[in-house]
Amino acid sequence: MKKINQLLDEGINAKLHQLDELTEIIAHFFSIPVENRFWPLLKNQRVTLLTDDPHLATQARFQQHLLRKYLSTCLNTNIRSVDIKVIGLPLASYEQKTGDYRLSDATANTLQSIAQGINDKELQDALKRLAATASRPLA
Repeated sequence: MKKINQLLDEGINAKLHQLDELTEIIAHFFSIPVENRFWPLLKNQRVTLLTDDPHLATQARFQQHLLRKYLSTCLNTNIRSVDIKVIGLPLASYEQKTGDYRLSDATANTLQSIAQGINDKELQDALKRLAATASRPLA
């Protein structure tokens, strides 16, 4: 079996390294953790910053000219523009919307035992109703 490094083309490997470096530079500019929810793309001296965080997008839009200059300096290249785009999170699947899911018997038993130890009557009844859905067949 080949190692993963042997399967990756050198161009792909260089591009991935470039994107990692770009991500670190942008995270440093905004003083946010690298694990934050943004994904930079670099193509034809244009940076497109994708994010699902509207607050980060607003901050980036106000500072996009400073970010362009900062990236040009750090990457030693002329970045022509920085575009910021907010991407939507995937919508919940149809099954989740309709409630066509089933609890396992073990989960139902756990919910029943938790409900017995709760003093709040409304919460106890809600947990018992939830546990009862495990025994119902799907429609």
